[in-house]
Amino acid sequence: MKKILTTSALALALACGVTTASAKIGRHKHSPEHAAAVKKCQEDYQAASKDAKGKKGKERSEATAAARKSRTDCLAAAPK
Repeated sequence: MKKILTTSALALALACGVTTASAKIGRHKHSPEHAAAVKKCQEDYQAASKDAKGKKGKERSEATAAARKSRTDCLAAAPK
């Protein structure tokens, strides 16, 4: 009986620890300014990417690379 109670208590403690740890992951929320800046960066990237798809050859690859670079720069400059 003691073994059953010990095992049950240990399993319950581990389950509670795992659920609280997983609940805390992903709870970090950014400010509304950050969310708006990221949304704008993504919209700009989508527009530039769509425009790049209309081009051919070297122009297309350069436009795509420029769009990717501008998005990374924009995301880096976004307020935290």
